[in-house]
Amino acid sequence: MTNQKNGVSALGLQRALGLGSYHTAWTWLHKLRSAMVNSDRDRLMGTVEVDEAFYGGVKTGKRGRGAAGKVLIFVAVEDHDGKPGRVRLIQI
Repeated sequence: MTNQKNGVSALGLQRALGLGSYHTAWTWLHKLRSAMVNSDRDRLMGTVEVDEAFYGGVKTGKRGRGAAGKVLIFVAVEDHDGKPGRVRLIQI
């Protein structure tokens, strides 16, 4: 999202993340944008590593995307010479 001049489109995000619907990609894009523009926070600086994960513990049934009782989160962490810096968490 940040290394392109005009950011990323919902369609580009849908393709990059392999999401099934445009509406889901559009919703994610707006949540990510709102988290990035929060005026109370300083921007993460330097090298930033980003990943996604499901939070909710071990449950029976479907695994990964669409698992019942789990929440998708994005995590962004500053990298300071191999040591973690400030962290941002976004619940999707």
